[in-house]
Amino acid sequence: MVTPVRGMSTRAVQAERTRQQILETAQRLFTELGYDATSLQMIADELGLTKAAVYYHFRAKSEILHAAMQPGIQRLEVLLDEAAAIRGRRARIEHLVDGFTDFLVEHRHYAVMASTDPAAKRNKLDGKKVTLAQRALTVLFGDNPTGAERLAFGVLFFIPECLPDLADLTDEQLREALHTTILRMLRPPS
Repeated sequence: MVTPVRGMSTRAVQAERTRQQILETAQRLFTELGYDATSLQMIADELGLTKAAVYYHFRAKSEILHAAMQPGIQRLEVLLDEAAAIRGRRARIEHLVDGFTDFLVEHRHYAVMASTDPAAKRNKLDGKKVTLAQRALTVLFGDNPTGAERLAFGVLFFIPECLPDLADLTDEQLREALHTTILRMLRPPS
């Protein structure tokens, strides 16, 4: 929800509200229909806007996808910042697993689309994804992770693709399954 900021005109507030509605509608349609199957015209029609109005806020469909992904990327960056400040490897891993699990459960349907839709995959923020992944690997395992640690970490990136097979689970069941499995993969042997 857009809250007016002091000095922000009514017109600017309405423009930001419309932009947010476009993002929310696009995310829903991308999830339901797939990225390629969703057109800018469909997004406009859902909102009762013209296609030109959508273009006013976003120059291309890929720009909508990138904007829709930004809050998730920012959330993961904050999670990494928090984890990096935690002393103790087990506590760091636990914090990251808790945050990542909550993130996947909260965005389970969008995570599936973003990881399995071929068009969405080719439009991902590849440079940002690689930077985040490298940072996460370092936060979890330090500067010289072992081969087993790198492998376990790499397998994590396939988890969103497994979520459709877990659609029958409630959010709490999914949270527990993800948490247990990811911890088992990342935790060093006792």
